[in-house]
Amino acid sequence: MKSLMISYSRFIFRYLTATVFVTLFLFTSPVQSQEPSFTILCLAAHPDDEDGATLAYYNYLYGYDAYTIFYTRGEGGQNEIGPELNDKLGKIREQECYDAAKIQGSKAFFLGELDFGFSKTAKETFRFWGGEDSVLARLVYMIRVIRPDVVITNHDTITTKPYRQHGNHQAVGITIFEAFDKAADYHYHPEQLVNGIEPWQIKKLFFRSFDSTKADLYKIDISKTISYNNTSIAQISRDALSMHKTQGMDKVDKNSPFFFGNRFYQLVRSDKEYHSEGKDLFSGLMHNMKWNTSDLKSYETKYTYRTVNPEDSLQINSRIKLNPAAHIGLVKTYDNTIENILQAFGIRYDTISADMLKNGDLGMFSTVILDLRAYLYRPDLVHHNKNVLDYAYQGGNVLCFYNKPGEWKDKYAPYPLYLTNLRVTEEDAPVTILDKRNYIFTRPNIIDESDFNGWVQERNVYLPTPIMNDTASSLGKYKELLAMNDEDDPVPSTSLLWAGYGKGTYTYCSLALYRQLKIFNEGALKLFMNMIAEQLNYDGGKRQ
Repeated sequence: MKSLMISYSRFIFRYLTATVFVTLFLFTSPVQSQEPSFTILCLAAHPDDEDGATLAYYNYLYGYDAYTIFYTRGEGGQNEIGPELNDKLGKIREQECYDAAKIQGSKAFFLGELDFGFSKTAKETFRFWGGEDSVLARLVYMIRVIRPDVVITNHDTITTKPYRQHGNHQAVGITIFEAFDKAADYHYHPEQLVNGIEPWQIKKLFFRSFDSTKADLYKIDISKTISYNNTSIAQISRDALSMHKTQGMDKVDKNSPFFFGNRFYQLVRSDKEYHSEGKDLFSGLMHNMKWNTSDLKSYETKYTYRTVNPEDSLQINSRIKLNPAAHIGLVKTYDNTIENILQAFGIRYDTISADMLKNGDLGMFSTVILDLRAYLYRPDLVHHNKNVLDYAYQGGNVLCFYNKPGEWKDKYAPYPLYLTNLRVTEEDAPVTILDKRNYIFTRPNIIDESDFNGWVQERNVYLPTPIMNDTASSLGKYKELLAMNDEDDPVPSTSLLWAGYGKGTYTYCSLALYRQLKIFNEGALKLFMNMIAEQLNYDGGKRQ
């Protein structure tokens, strides 16, 4: 389980008591204003999951108060602009949320739940978040302070395939569905009802529909413009979303209908029947008095990540075998993990420049590494990928780390590969080595299944399959080296693919190896050293 990575102090004691609320919100005392208005609240599992467009729509066009509660700070995701991960990434993403909120006219708060990586089920999510009631109680408290009339979310309560969302998203849908009643219940966590805080009844709860053909949907037209500057709500939402740079949202196509098209919402719950107006989520509601939430504070995320002390790292270093003749060429992207490992072990390497790719000056390298998502972050690689494949064909070894489906083309590999969103999220999922004689598992380090113990967060991401309509010719070219899957969720055995190509070799690695290398996992280090030594043991295209 992901507890192999993280020892969470809040898992020991997370039940919300009066002491917790007094500690966190001692100075929170909502003050009623004399100005009537409406309040809209958006719930989001992660920083880029909010519907900023709808918040901007009601804030800019109607003057309503707009809030977002983020369940996590997104620290478990990938960083698309730098090497920061975990709590450091969470701090960056928290600020990105605040920056986006300023643009769209909303206020951002955080429940402080842990982003432990991709999850497939709400069951797993609640286990890592300390139980459903622990999450629900925090949410209810914030609802009682913010006092929203309308709550929206991009998430839902579907927990079964094929339409289920991320497990964290499922947890959002489940808890807000319950909170609709619980926030108004005097008997639910009555210790919260201090300093002027009272039970609060949400009037309407909406789940966003991504199918605009459904009946009885509410449509939010974000092409509408602000009268005083003629700026459209769509433009505001684009500007706000672009603040989430660590998630690549500044690169989203400004004409994307998914991100910047009209919004459609389905009414899921209401406290009573209201007159329905299909273009206004607030139709039929009566204005309420504004409340002062200026003293409301977010929950902090508590975590302790596993680290390796210098003494242990020296011992691990001494046990890892290297190929002293290795000379690595690195097509570097935004992460520094591979470069740090090469430096730590004194392995000779050079970063490959755009000119080197253009001129095909790769023959001096024993291995060329294509770093994480290289085909998105290195357009020079896209333009000169043929030179990399030629290098392999002539006897070189190419090691390509994972890419995402939308930034990958099947022709980038020597034999077509089609990338999917399939992954194995249970980092302790059993691993089977399918070809123990392959020298990726034998030279210079002997590797067995125990070397996959102690991994963190996930096993693999964006698993490849043979290209559609080319299964026969593509499938036989790659050797599948590892098999693994989450419980009751089989996936292709394609997390590590190896192929002979001409006189050389090509390895495609979808393993979340960089996360393991960052914590100096010994098994991951052995596997990495074997992969970059492979070409020097390659004999005319035959495995030994």
